Amino acid sequence: MSSTSSSSSSSSSSTSSSTPYDAVAPDIPGPSTRRTGGSGQFEASSSSQRQRAMNEVLPEPLLEALATQLALDAANYNGRLSAASALAILFQVCSTWREVSRSDLLWQRLTRRIWRRTYQLRATWQLEYMYWHRTARNFSTGRHRFFDQAVFDPSDHHHHLLCRCLALSDTHLACGFVDGSVRLFDLETRAHVTTFLSLHGHLFGPFSRSVSGIVIINSSITFARLDGDIYVDNVDGPGPIQARRAVEGDVVNNGVLVGFAGTGRWWVGLYAGIAGRAFQIWDARSEERVFVGGSLTDPETVMGWHMLTELVEAVGRVRVTEREYVVACTASRMVCFSFRNPEVLLRDVGSTMGFVVSSLDASQEAYVVLERNGVGTVRRASTYERLSRFRLNRLWVRGLWACMNLGYVLTYSPAPSPSPSLRVWDIEQAIGRLCVTLGVRAGYVNSLVANDRHVSISSNDNNINLLDFGVQDP
Repeated sequence: MSSTSSSSSSSSSSTSSSTPYDAVAPDIPGPSTRRTGGSGQFEASSSSQRQRAMNEVLPEPLLEALATQLALDAANYNGRLSAASALAILFQVCSTWREVSRSDLLWQRLTRRIWRRTYQLRATWQLEYMYWHRTARNFSTGRHRFFDQAVFDPSDHHHHLLCRCLALSDTHLACGFVDGSVRLFDLETRAHVTTFLSLHGHLFGPFSRSVSGIVIINSSITFARLDGDIYVDNVDGPGPIQARRAVEGDVVNNGVLVGFAGTGRWWVGLYAGIAGRAFQIWDARSEERVFVGGSLTDPETVMGWHMLTELVEAVGRVRVTEREYVVACTASRMVCFSFRNPEVLLRDVGSTMGFVVSSLDASQEAYVVLERNGVGTVRRASTYERLSRFRLNRLWVRGLWACMNLGYVLTYSPAPSPSPSLRVWDIEQAIGRLCVTLGVRAGYVNSLVANDRHVSISSNDNNINLLDFGVQDP
């Protein structure tokens, strides 16, 4: 069942005003590359005579470069959605500038640099740019289509199992279950595509095979279990498939693999249960382990073992950024390091209030984490520069989950009853802004994930909900 909403539930704070193309934006990956401070104003020259003279001597490539820089400056200072207005003013100056607006190379450059999209799915790059601009605007206004449950294969008799882990790509939703299986769904049709099975290993507890992390890169899917097994397969294969085990787990000597993340180049596992072995890193191409060490989860040893036998909250979480920085946290401590030099911690910070483990997430070059006093902070992973900060009501922190995409943080709170809500925060300014509150009743959540178009939520009632913000005007 699906529904379309323009601002589902109540909207907190004002929404963005419409812009040309119904919201078009320039080349900036949100808070991850935004310059802090300043509030530039972008205005076309008032002297049309001087402008005509300049147009006569400026070649088209230079005009395109100027348009690109204008859009990037607007996005850097005022947010990605403001680039459309800046470009619209520029293109109205004269016929020469309007001609520049028809350059597909210009729109390709802007789409790549502002929306981080490197491949074209629509007829022109200008349409590609417009699509992602409108989709980003939909997050700020709350306009989306809601699908209340993924469509399982009727022959699949395991749909009653709890989904403990989710992952999104541009085309697929992957759901990891407590029995060690991963089910893949097509995002356009929401139909079940295939099931990846992992039947190896001894049972160290009723939840030892539970999936603790999924990575989808291009056509490859990699997932890990609490017992340390790591599996790899192709997303295009028929199903059900017995996935290939790339790494054999060793719970006794390594502890419990409580979190798993990666890129096309590296995998990282966060372990709890054995002191001094919090992190393990593998070369994703050779599948060889290249690093073991770290003390992040040493205080969580006992709780780590409990995850094998009880449905308890994860004791830690790990995420990676696009530029291959690793961020991980427990309730009391957070660390950051580079894949290329994991022995050196770039940051090692504690929290007197305590971190909300289920709130840690990363996108592009930035990450977000919330503390139990309701304060959420977005920082650049490489420099620890604070990019944005926002505050939740303390009543929303219990059972809180969070995720992020290019320009927004999404938080879900099952409490206070009876109003569980998904909130969308704009993080492109130093002070984050609550854009909209969506009345999504998912109960107590097991996983929450987002990309630049979709949001998915799995809950204890066995539902897997999908929100599609890619709604476009006809």
